[in-house]
Amino acid sequence: MRAGPRATARMASRRQHCLLLAAVLAAAVLAPARADEEPAGDGEERAPDAPFDPREAVAKTVAYQEAHPEFAAGIATWLTAGLVLLVTGTGLLLFSEFRAMLVSRDQEFRKRLQEQGYMEEDTDIAKLNAEENVDMRLRPYVSLIGVALIFVGIAALLYPLCDIITVLGLPATPCILIITFGAFFAAICVATFWMFLIWMCTRTAAALVLLTISLSGQLLIPTGNPILLLLWMLLAFGGGWAYFFWLPSIYTERPPWLQDIGNYQMSHEPMEILAAFEGKINAEAARYKPDASTLGAKEDQKSV
Repeated sequence: MRAGPRATARMASRRQHCLLLAAVLAAAVLAPARADEEPAGDGEERAPDAPFDPREAVAKTVAYQEAHPEFAAGIATWLTAGLVLLVTGTGLLLFSEFRAMLVSRDQEFRKRLQEQGYMEEDTDIAKLNAEENVDMRLRPYVSLIGVALIFVGIAALLYPLCDIITVLGLPATPCILIITFGAFFAAICVATFWMFLIWMCTRTAAALVLLTISLSGQLLIPTGNPILLLLWMLLAFGGGWAYFFWLPSIYTERPPWLQDIGNYQMSHEPMEILAAFEGKINAEAARYKPDASTLGAKEDQKSV
């Protein structure tokens, strides 16, 4: 049986109220009310030392939404766009890093077989290595695009909290700045955690470094303490650069605890970036292009 117009409208109203309730609770966590802050919205003074009342906040938000019907629709639009960008960026990052992990593992395995005399490098192996190196050359740009989309997606998901905070009369300055930096740091934590899951079986030591960056960020960033944030930035950027780029340049032979996660060399030259993408396109086109010897064999079979 189909629901009537009233039932449909009632269900839509309930969904909007649930959405607003979730946003109100998130806004309360992002910007808790303090006794010495500015007065609440709609000209109502917030009582000194008054605790945050979720019911009052939801009632105020619902009343505002009823007076402004486009308010909930705007929140839903931001959440939908943020979710799409977040899923797309995560997919790009997982595809790029998983492909890089498989290539690194296969190349190391073939190299080990050659060193032990179980395999000789021929033209087919050299061709395979060249195709895989094309993927590794493109990998850092695809991963970076994925992380950028994750950052924009998280920022879009958090942006409606600024409107909710304003409606509730909570201190909202500088909300956009907080959300921008928070989304940037959160994107790094999310990306490093996914990379830890991908590389933990192939590069255990390097994966633990990525896990340390991710977990430390998840613990220190929500505190909002500038000193702790500075400490995490030094740990994440300085420690990561030292482990993956500086220490490998010092050791002629890498110790077991110093591992890489594949080629991560990037260029800022536009032509070199375009050349990396063009090389991948040409490699894919050549893969599905039949060889002349194969065409000759097919013609011989037809003639017979």
